[in-house]
Amino acid sequence: MATYHKYECKILALLIGSGMSVLSMLALRMVTQEGVRKCLRICEELRKSGGRACEKAAAPSATLAVTTRPDMRDDDDDAKSASKSAKRRIRRRKLRESRRGDGITATTKSAKVTEEPEGKEQEEEKDDEGQVGTMKSREDGDDEGVDVRAYDLVTHRDRRTAKDFLERSLMAAFLLKCLQRVGFFDRPAADDGRVPDAEEISVAGLLLRNLQLLQFNAHEFFETRLSAQHRFRGSRPVYLGVAIYPTVARFNHDCYPAVTRYFVGRHIVIRATRGLRPGDVIAENYGPIFTKRSLAERQRTLAARYWFRCTCKACQEDWPRFENLTNDSASLRCPTAGCGRLHSRASQQQQQQQQQRPCKPIKCPGCQKKICLEDRLACLRECEALYTRGLASMEEEQVSEAIETLREALGRFHRVAGAPHRDTHLAEIALSSCLADSGNTWRPTAL
Repeated sequence: MATYHKYECKILALLIGSGMSVLSMLALRMVTQEGVRKCLRICEELRKSGGRACEKAAAPSATLAVTTRPDMRDDDDDAKSASKSAKRRIRRRKLRESRRGDGITATTKSAKVTEEPEGKEQEEEKDDEGQVGTMKSREDGDDEGVDVRAYDLVTHRDRRTAKDFLERSLMAAFLLKCLQRVGFFDRPAADDGRVPDAEEISVAGLLLRNLQLLQFNAHEFFETRLSAQHRFRGSRPVYLGVAIYPTVARFNHDCYPAVTRYFVGRHIVIRATRGLRPGDVIAENYGPIFTKRSLAERQRTLAARYWFRCTCKACQEDWPRFENLTNDSASLRCPTAGCGRLHSRASQQQQQQQQQRPCKPIKCPGCQKKICLEDRLACLRECEALYTRGLASMEEEQVSEAIETLREALGRFHRVAGAPHRDTHLAEIALSSCLADSGNTWRPTAL
């Protein structure tokens, strides 16, 4: 009972019966799992920094790694001429890649972020080459420092109405009264008429801040429930609760996200579903995705919950939902280095059908050069064939093979073409399901 249980379990029926939201429960948990001493130190840190978390404390708690697997022939050539110590390093690297199972080709780069929920101090574990590895929680008894990264997240307090502040202040006062009743402040339960002292007011202010920042920064966490008959067919995510991950909370939104997320224990894992170049913004999705919801629905949801208007490419071009998508919606990229101008796939196919011969070069409006897109069109057809093969591997529950095939196909597609493209989005959904298979899953046992 050295954790938040000794406080919350005493009033659990009251908290549930009050009808308070899960975010209000999380606002309370951020206080009870720290204890009164650490909460007061957090308040002190915030006062010193003028209400914002200090730069040192706001350092990211997760490592963003874009990893590539080099051509194995290069490793073999290097090993022949390398020293004994270099050979050992090469062998160790190969062993780590084989154990991880997430090394990928240089043409299909993948980003991976792991992070623990807010509330416990983190320390970094480094491997033998000095790279940052998994974050580990400190022991509960370790009282070194406080974690204020979450308190540097956006609250939009300058945009809140008086009514909004009043409602959240009333909830903060209710939660403070609950903490007083369960002895959180190491003093007898407060009388109803007693004025809160300075420590209690500081904790109440922290509760109010939690209630504001969680509106925009909390993440639902889930596990994948598998069907008894098939690993993927019939599987679905089941949401278990909410948590705050300060690093992932800083990711921007895109209605066509470049990443997917799943959970391993208490860790959140962010994995790329398509190639990312250095400098690309890694955006996730806050809920409304273009394949399932119309532009008007997405804008209405984002404005109501997160208070912004999305201007991603899917919104600017009003991409159709999945049921209205076709493979002809894709565009082919100009092959000229540094150009990347997109050209309609449908027009190129029509030109080929009319001429019944190799396509005639066209002038690209971007680079002003004569280009031929026949090779790009052929590569796109190869991608569609690979998608079919990857989905067949999923149907046979061959997860590793499906991931490898889908990654290869998606890497090729985004080099030669641009979304929207029906089979590509279906492949990205399939890849997300395959990646989530390595996270938290549950499968019913046969009776």
